[in-house]
Amino acid sequence: MKYTKYLSIFVAAIVFTSCKPLKTAINNQFPPLSTIDQQYTSIERNLLEISDFEPHVGININKDIILKYLPTEIKNEAESIDDENIIIQNIEPKVSLDRQGILIGADFSILIPKNDVEIKILNENAKIKIPKESIEIKGYLNGLTAVSTKSDSLYLRSAVNSLKVKSIKFTKKTKLPKETLAKLISPILKNYIENLNGAFLKKPTVIYTGWGETYKVSLKKIFKDPNTEVIADSLKATRFIKKSCIRIKSDGISVMIQLMKDKPTMDTLTTPAITEKTNLELTKIFNTFNEKYDSTWISIFEPIDTKHLAVTNISKSEISNILNETLSKQIILKQNFIIPDATFNEKLEVKKAYIDCQKVRTDFNYPNFNGDSCNWDCMRRITVGICPVCRRVRVEDPVCAATRRACRIRVEAERVAWQIARETARIAHQVENEAKVGACNIWRETTGLLALGRFKGDVSGSGKATINLNSFNFNSDLSEIMLQYSGGVDAKLKANLELKPIDLGNIFFCFTNYDKKISSTINIDIPEVNSKISITPRQEGEDLFLNIEVDKVRYNASINPSPLHSLLLDPEFQLKCPISNLLNLATIGIGAGKFLGMVKLAPEHELLLLGKVSGNYGIDAIEIPFKPITFKINGEEKKSLIFWKNKSLQFAYFKP
Repeated sequence: MKYTKYLSIFVAAIVFTSCKPLKTAINNQFPPLSTIDQQYTSIERNLLEISDFEPHVGININKDIILKYLPTEIKNEAESIDDENIIIQNIEPKVSLDRQGILIGADFSILIPKNDVEIKILNENAKIKIPKESIEIKGYLNGLTAVSTKSDSLYLRSAVNSLKVKSIKFTKKTKLPKETLAKLISPILKNYIENLNGAFLKKPTVIYTGWGETYKVSLKKIFKDPNTEVIADSLKATRFIKKSCIRIKSDGISVMIQLMKDKPTMDTLTTPAITEKTNLELTKIFNTFNEKYDSTWISIFEPIDTKHLAVTNISKSEISNILNETLSKQIILKQNFIIPDATFNEKLEVKKAYIDCQKVRTDFNYPNFNGDSCNWDCMRRITVGICPVCRRVRVEDPVCAATRRACRIRVEAERVAWQIARETARIAHQVENEAKVGACNIWRETTGLLALGRFKGDVSGSGKATINLNSFNFNSDLSEIMLQYSGGVDAKLKANLELKPIDLGNIFFCFTNYDKKISSTINIDIPEVNSKISITPRQEGEDLFLNIEVDKVRYNASINPSPLHSLLLDPEFQLKCPISNLLNLATIGIGAGKFLGMVKLAPEHELLLLGKVSGNYGIDAIEIPFKPITFKINGEEKKSLIFWKNKSLQFAYFKP
């Protein structure tokens, strides 16, 4: 009996001190984790993806980012679980990357809660109370992190699959048998793992790679000229993930993505059945996949640089497709322009051969004689005899007749005096005309050209040029663009012209000053042009620009009627200005040429007066901007640098 008592004490000591049988009982509920099958299955699926794959985006995340952020996320979530049955005292995750797997391991130390907890034992009609701070458990958690893609981010979702209890310490003695304690503790640990995995599912580690930002083209921003009005339908290119292929190896995570315009349908790709694989088989299939992955990557993108912590490559061919799609609708550009003021004040000179000095003669004008009229009637009627036998007769009034005779003598004397004065004036006018002709002849012979007046004026204009960009066609490596465009010009020309005679100009040029204001309209259509243009990348600050220099479009326009033609055809000009007699206005071109031959104007002024408008218009430069991607790891920002590579546009964040 005494022997039996000591034996019981010995057995109890084993149960309640070393607890090895209890650890074994609990660990049997959490068999060791083998990730080989999961890794093998992931490789098989990605091998199926890459067999018919045309990637457009290539992303690589260095292991240093994974090792910096993922353990912290795991620790934070593991220690923040609000579970009334368990308290985490310490958990220290360790993460490693291996053939298509991110493996998680974590030492942990937990307490069964401080408050007494009543737990019903499964399959037994009993309830057990755990005394306050009665159990402390130390062990090791095992798990795996899965990588998935969504939009332009990577999602790292961790899951704990197994644990191993290293030690169990009772702070208070209990009389419960080990089988009961194992049944009690195991559900608590399983519940904790389920809660922890639920938290990981709700809040994965997110690495934002930002490739979706690169094809957001703003039409307003690609034309830098502030005077350019852009008219275009808003068209936005969208891209969705058609396929993705993920590779995990010891130095990081790499993802290739194939894009498509439309939303993808449900993924019907079957997952290979999980079968038990060996480590050797895993290595063999991973080497096959790794070789295929590298060859696909290098055919589209630049080699992965270990100096990058994060890098996103976008193939130039896909950027070309996106730009062609975004710019597929016609874009109309309107630019205001000014025709600079042309001001002139020049002498109008004619050859002496055009001057006929006889024309300086003026017609003799003298007032007509306007003497009094002395032809009034002096006859009167008188009565002769005694009525009723009397009669009426006409007789001349002697007084009236005498007065009339005196009037006629006076008027005749005045007429004789007028005739003498008129003849004297005629002779004087003739002498004056001869003097004028003589002076004109002397003046005419002094030089070959005679200044008759001044031709003054100013011509200016303004208008709007229209450019119709009908189509953009970028080639696959973004080195050239085929641009199809046409255009037109609408403008108004204003002219203020003035003719002012000098010297004898009021005889041969214009009798008086003459001025005219003229407005003309210009309309020009420029036919369609197809132009192949080189694209030049340009770095400015942290941004990259694709620079497209479009040749200016030259135009030559004729205005009808021109300012000068409007002047020459003006009836008032022909009435006021005898110079018009020297011009053959029946043929206005000849008349305009003769007129311009009389003044010395700058060639550009002559062209404007003739309604000849020349110029050029176009786009100063088309610049397509690309801004750096800002990588975000759980919201923490890391700005990239942009690089124009041979195969791709690269956004890289370097190691500090």
